[in-house]
Amino acid sequence: MDYQQAEQDLMLGILEALPCPTALLNREGQTVYVTDRTFGLEDVDFTAVPEVREALDGVGQPAFRAELRTEEGSVAGLMEAYPVRVDEALVGALILFRPDPVQSALSADSLPSVSAAMTAVWDRLQRLAMLNTPALFMGESGTGKEDFARALHRISRKKDTPFVIVTSRESPERLTEAALEAGNGTLFCERIDMWSGSLLREAANLYTSRHVVRDMDVKPLGARLMASSEPGLSEKVKRDEFPEELYTRVNIMPVFLPPLRDRPEDIPPAAQRFASAYAAETGKDIQGFSDEAKEVLSRQDWPDNLTGLRRAAEEAVDACPGGIIQVSALGGLFRLDVPAAGSLRKIKAAYGRDHIRALLNVHGHTLEGKRKAAAEMGISLSTLYRILGSKKT
Repeated sequence: MDYQQAEQDLMLGILEALPCPTALLNREGQTVYVTDRTFGLEDVDFTAVPEVREALDGVGQPAFRAELRTEEGSVAGLMEAYPVRVDEALVGALILFRPDPVQSALSADSLPSVSAAMTAVWDRLQRLAMLNTPALFMGESGTGKEDFARALHRISRKKDTPFVIVTSRESPERLTEAALEAGNGTLFCERIDMWSGSLLREAANLYTSRHVVRDMDVKPLGARLMASSEPGLSEKVKRDEFPEELYTRVNIMPVFLPPLRDRPEDIPPAAQRFASAYAAETGKDIQGFSDEAKEVLSRQDWPDNLTGLRRAAEEAVDACPGGIIQVSALGGLFRLDVPAAGSLRKIKAAYGRDHIRALLNVHGHTLEGKRKAAAEMGISLSTLYRILGSKKT
C-alpha cells in the first residue's frame, strides 16, 4: 500500500469537506490545490497578501478581510491563512476563504464601497437575508436602491426565483399580476413614495393581508415584499399623503443608503470602477485617476450620487487620450476651484507660496499634508499645486 498517497488522499478529502472554498499553497506561495473554482482562487497571487506571506513564514493568522484579484476581476471576503508543516518542516500554507455574499451580489453601480457607513449597510443586509420580512430601501436618487434590493434577493437564497418590479405608473391589476409572477421570489415596489390612489390602496391590501386576490381566487403571497423610497416618506404620512398603516408595514426593516457626499472615501474607488468598465467598452487604455483628479472628484457634492459619478467618469474617459486621467480631463464637468475667490491671481494674493509652505511645514510635504493644507485654506488640491508652481506669488 502506498501510505504517502493514502495520506495525500486523506488530506485532500479533509479539504473537500471544509464548508468554504480552500486553497493549498506550496512554500513559494504557488497554488497547488483548490476545492472550489467558482471564485477563481487558482488565479490569485496570494503572495501579494501580507497575511499570507506571514503564514508562509510560519505565522498563523486570525480571520481578516481581503479583496482578491483574479483573472475575472476581484472577489472580497474573509480569509484565514495557516502554515502547513510536515514533520515539523514548513511546506506551505492553507487558505480558508469565505466570500462576502453581499459584496459579490452587488452590481458595478454599487461597488466598491469602503466606508464605515456602507459596511454597516452590508451588515444589515446579511441580517435581513435570514428573514422574510418586508424591506424598505431609503436613499436619495442614484444611491443604488434597486441594486441593494437585488443583492438582498440573491443572498436570501432566492437568486433562482423571479425579481419583479412594479412602478408608480402601473395599474392595481398589474400589481396583482406581478405578485403572482413573483412566486416565491421578490416583489419590488419601486419608489413607493410616489404611489397614489387605487394602486396605493392595493399595495396596502397586499402588505396587510399577505394574500393575492384575483377573480375571486385568493392565494397566499409567496414573494418577499421590498420597496424603495427617497427621504421624506414619514413626512408624507404626517400630511396624510401616505397611509400610516401601510407605512408601518413597509418600514419594518429600513435600509438607509447614505449619499456620496457623506462618504467621500467611496468616491475614488467607485469612479475607478466606472472608468475601467467604460474604457473596456470603448477600447481605451485607461489606468485610473491621478491623485489630484481623485481629490477633485472627492470634493464634489454629487447630487445625483452614483448616477452622476458614473456619467462624470465616462466623460473623463472620453476626454482622456489614455493612461492616467488628469485633472484637465475633468475641466468640462464642473468647476475645479471650489472657493468663489475669483481669478487665480486673487487666490495667490490671499494664499502665497510662503503661506502654503508654512502650512506644509505643519502638515508635512506629503500628498496627505498638501490635502490638509488645501482643505484648511478652502481651496482645491489642484489650485494649491498651481500656486506652488507659479513663478510669482
